[in-house]
Amino acid sequence: MLIAVLLAAPGCDGPSDSAGPGAAGAPAGAGTRSAAEAGRFTGRVALVDGSPITLPGVKYAVTINGVTAVGERNSFSPKVGPDGTFKLELPPGMFYPPFGTITFPFEGKNYVAPLEPLDPVEETRDGAEGIVQNFAWRLTGPKASVLNPDPANATHWYGISIPVLRSIYREDTKAPQTPPSDGTRITWTLTPTSKRIDGADAVPVTMERSTGPNAPVSDALHDLPPANYEVSAVATLPDGSTQRVLVLAAASGAYQPTANVILEPYSNSGEMVTMRVYWVLE
Repeated sequence: MLIAVLLAAPGCDGPSDSAGPGAAGAPAGAGTRSAAEAGRFTGRVALVDGSPITLPGVKYAVTINGVTAVGERNSFSPKVGPDGTFKLELPPGMFYPPFGTITFPFEGKNYVAPLEPLDPVEETRDGAEGIVQNFAWRLTGPKASVLNPDPANATHWYGISIPVLRSIYREDTKAPQTPPSDGTRITWTLTPTSKRIDGADAVPVTMERSTGPNAPVSDALHDLPPANYEVSAVATLPDGSTQRVLVLAAASGAYQPTANVILEPYSNSGEMVTMRVYWVLE
């Protein structure tokens, strides 16, 4: 799962691949498959539009597991070339659906993300007939393994998710906070402060969320193109008037109009993790 880190107290593009949960189309190359080469595992890793991945320092891990004709369980990982293609001779046997990951640098740190199999075949396949599996590095959109993606479930999407929580008490002013009126809408704006993780230009993103005294305190902004952002928000009240939203900044411990969302790798897995974004009405 790809998610982000906000520099706040703990508690949480060029054209993007999708406009948010549920808006992603089929990856480029879906519905097509190269001819299999007898006895070989072949394929290609590329961006969603089919173009090669040119980001410097990228590494791949493509793996196929199976049971050979003599009953041995084996795992094979072909070397992926600079153009994203790979080819590996397989012993006779039956093989499970292949999978892959990409390791890539971003802002001086290394991350790991899943590769999406294009035209996946769920059944085992005979290595003697040859096996083809192409992969795409998808930054946003529903994960291929999810049959019915839930717009509110961060694990169903390739993009990052940023939890946003309404504070019920302000430590900086030592004051409880009155919840917004029913029907209040919060418009979040994320202005990129870096390129996307694939090296393409990031673009501003806006998302709207409803809130009120009976709404959950916690919410999240899902399936965002992975990049570093400056986050801000404004509330539209039921009478149509607007009110500025303040977000908690880690450095000062105070609420202010903007804060920075910085991607960080989680532990040894390399996945992107997040801290929560706390907010109040000004």
